[in-house]
Amino acid sequence: MTFPLLSLVLFAFLYPVWVVHRQTLGMHETVEKTPEAWPAPYDDICFTTNEGILLKGWWVPAESRKAVLLLHGNGGSRNGYHSGVFELGRRYHERGFNVMMVDLRAHGESGGKRIYFGVRESVDMLEWLKRFDSDWRYRWSLHGFSMGAATVLMMAEYAPERFDFVAADAPWIDFPYLVRQELWKRSRLPAFTYGYICWIAETFFGQNFTKADNRARCKKLCNRNVLYIFEGEDALIVPYHREILKKQCSEAKMRVFGKVGHVDAFKTSPERYMEMI
Repeated sequence: MTFPLLSLVLFAFLYPVWVVHRQTLGMHETVEKTPEAWPAPYDDICFTTNEGILLKGWWVPAESRKAVLLLHGNGGSRNGYHSGVFELGRRYHERGFNVMMVDLRAHGESGGKRIYFGVRESVDMLEWLKRFDSDWRYRWSLHGFSMGAATVLMMAEYAPERFDFVAADAPWIDFPYLVRQELWKRSRLPAFTYGYICWIAETFFGQNFTKADNRARCKKLCNRNVLYIFEGEDALIVPYHREILKKQCSEAKMRVFGKVGHVDAFKTSPERYMEMI
């Protein structure tokens, strides 16, 4: 085998490995504000996962049994720079909710290096809630953005009796479709490499793309109190996902905010957004 040919073969094998490695890394950042700015008293809370990863967050108490867990998306944190989740927490608190806000693993000030597209994150959050509210004192709602939206859907599937209401803002529905779309956009890898990418992700990085897919999950949640929120000009979660959602659950409660991009609905129209939920 000639050197140029060997180099091409090695590149074809190793470049997808590098792509999966890069696309599954988290993004840490310093949390620069606290609920004192709302203003509201709060507690710093933490939880160590079964894998030994330290997760950090806030508990903002209120005088009610209503509680909401707010989850940012990939690349975000409690700061809420992408989705506005920090301001959303204030709005919930003003409406009498106890508010729990956290940095998912590999984000913000939480530990961990790699993301798992909600698969391990949902287990983290369920275990944390089980520890935090072991006597079921609170009536919980869930609200997540993008990967956080996929995470709350998984949580609702695994423990449906635990949650009164779920809001999923910009969740993917067809995960294989999303991966194929982003492979080309981010890495110029064609869609037919998806099978190889799945093998790499599972073999070397502990991913589970099958569990990350939400198509069957949405069908299971069809009779639950779930609100799906989409943005009309979202270049990541394209209209195809809404079509698939309707096929899986024709009765799905869905709201579409036109002329806004990915997870921008709340930041663009906070009053309308809060009235909707």
